[in-house]
Amino acid sequence: MSFKDAQQYIGLECAVAWRDRRGEVQERKLFISDVTFVPLYGICLITDYMEIRLDRVVSIRAAGEMAETAAA
Repeated sequence: MSFKDAQQYIGLECAVAWRDRRGEVQERKLFISDVTFVPLYGICLITDYMEIRLDRVVSIRAAGEMAETAAA
């Protein structure tokens, strides 16, 4: 995911899937407050739970998109 792609989710509640240190995919509903450069880590999603390196992100879905797919 690119920096520009990630910026569109700032200020939204999203389902974020990422790979942890062991390479396993983790998924959690998070509030994304910023996308910024963190020294020694690179570009990261700043969330209410933790910082997630952008190169480890597998997918992001906005909460509104999740509700639409559930209703269909």
